[in-house]
Amino acid sequence: MLDLMRRHASSWIIKIALFGIIVVFVFFFGWGGSSDVDKNFAAKVNGTVITYDQFYNLYENQVELMRSRFKGAMPPDFIEKMNLKKIVLEGMIDQLVLLQEANRLGLMVTDDDLIYSIRNTPEFQNNGVFDPNIYRAYLSSVKATPAIFESNRKQELLEGQVARIIADSVKTNDKELETLWHFQNDKLVLSMLLLKPEEDAKTKEIDSKELEAYYKNRIARYEIPPSIKIQYVVFSWRDLAKEMSISDDEALSYYNSNPKEFLVPEKRRVRHILLKTSPEMDASGLGEIREKAESLRKRIQAGENFDSLARSESQDETSQANGGDLGFLSPGTMSHAFDQAVFDLEVGQVSAPVKSDKGYHIIRVEEVIQESQKTFEDSKKDIADKLVEERAKKKISGHADDFYESVYRSENLLDNAKKFGFEVHMADNVLKDSGLPFAQNDPKLSDEVFQLKLGEMSKMFRIGDEYAIAQVLEKNKERIPELEEIRQIVEKDFLRDRSLAEATKKAESIIEALTKNPNDFEMVAKQNNLEWRDMEPTSRTAGFVPSLGKSSVVTEMLTSVSPSTPIFPQPIPVPEGVAVVRLLKIERASDELFAKEALAFGQWVLEVRKTELLKGWIRALRDKSSIEVNPKLM
Repeated sequence: MLDLMRRHASSWIIKIALFGIIVVFVFFFGWGGSSDVDKNFAAKVNGTVITYDQFYNLYENQVELMRSRFKGAMPPDFIEKMNLKKIVLEGMIDQLVLLQEANRLGLMVTDDDLIYSIRNTPEFQNNGVFDPNIYRAYLSSVKATPAIFESNRKQELLEGQVARIIADSVKTNDKELETLWHFQNDKLVLSMLLLKPEEDAKTKEIDSKELEAYYKNRIARYEIPPSIKIQYVVFSWRDLAKEMSISDDEALSYYNSNPKEFLVPEKRRVRHILLKTSPEMDASGLGEIREKAESLRKRIQAGENFDSLARSESQDETSQANGGDLGFLSPGTMSHAFDQAVFDLEVGQVSAPVKSDKGYHIIRVEEVIQESQKTFEDSKKDIADKLVEERAKKKISGHADDFYESVYRSENLLDNAKKFGFEVHMADNVLKDSGLPFAQNDPKLSDEVFQLKLGEMSKMFRIGDEYAIAQVLEKNKERIPELEEIRQIVEKDFLRDRSLAEATKKAESIIEALTKNPNDFEMVAKQNNLEWRDMEPTSRTAGFVPSLGKSSVVTEMLTSVSPSTPIFPQPIPVPEGVAVVRLLKIERASDELFAKEALAFGQWVLEVRKTELLKGWIRALRDKSSIEVNPKLM
């Protein structure tokens, strides 16, 4: 069991989230047949074809989903770096082997099963009751017909049947749960010896042959990447805005023409009690949580204090200590169902259980601040700023277009900049991976500029609300410098690494001595002119320790040290050198807190284990399946 804990201490959440992504990959439109007529395939599983169109539709759907979740702030190369194509295709293959196994076992999903599943999907409910309008709106949002959705839901339920057959073997007991919970929640008090590289290392003699061998073995480290020298012009609306102003009459006219813009919406002070749910819960589990929420509502209606119940029963960590107080909320702050309940209630009234993606809420409105209108005087500056920005943005676009037309004809950036009164900026030794001075977070734009020929002008780039144009003045290829050219740099690296190696060797000898005699830690420190530094308590699942940083070695240390093996058996690299770490003590989390969290924690552990077992079973099915992936796809 401890092995399970160690393997998952820092990655359970990630793994569960990843599996959840794969589960989302349900929206493809039926599997292909076993015919080989269609050569445009993504994969074949035991003769069944996943067509390229099926794969691509699902992939595009997932890309759009990722973009919406990032709300326009997704890094340009994020999709490529996470290898989304591979994740999508692997998820489709996993799903298909599961469906094939379900068919082999003779499992089936009836129409009644399907209807029950849809009617009990929380996302399709309004206050716990199925709402066909919400269902239809959802189908429209994912661009699916009822037939397509219901066919795919049947496949999901069939997969679920197979998964339950496997998951039924997963069990936990109270002792295991308590041990695991404490493993996650107890705090480790650690202490370390910091061994710094010798400060006088630079004074030590360097053997020229050693240095040359060091350089040759690490020659890639010293490669000078390709670089360019550019001149560029940035067209910023902010520069134009400095020269613009808005009269009071213009501002007043805007104020009178747009009264809704200056409405201060109604605000309501709200308290709530949250009983959490999880996406993995079935209808029965959700029903139990809802019943508990309903019982809390009845207790409040019978006269029990809402604040006290929120402190003892709510699972919202941010508001629990304040009696469930969420402060003042405006319309649209919370989920649709929560929002609707808040603004339908009278002051002092308590809601029926309200379902959100977090769980079930019992809500009470404490106070109402009515809708009001901002005065013109209070709004005048904001209006002026807004109108100036709008006009400047419109004007700068025209300036950029005129400038580009002129430059395109003459191919002379500097002369045209002088003519139009724009400043020309210079940038030397621009590296591709470092980004451009006017667009550092856009690798695609950097690629475009690096592909320009010597003297060539770029197109006019739009970067947010600004524009920029660049011209390449110099192009330098990547090269490996000779040792003599960078001798001082190499010598510095050599001395640092040599000294660090010596510090590491010394740390290893200290660890060996402490392992043999763990009670001699003070004597060992004194013999080496070192002092133990105590660290702030940290959990095993933190993955990060302020004094040690974040690394796989730190994660391993956190999950492996114990009272019986207090000395971590290897030095830990840190920015200042290397560290020897020992466990001082374990601060045990309160048993009262465990008792409160035991039920939810036990459900979570079960889901983790079920997921692991299911994924292992899928791997076994795949191992005995005939799987062909189109090599051109990746």
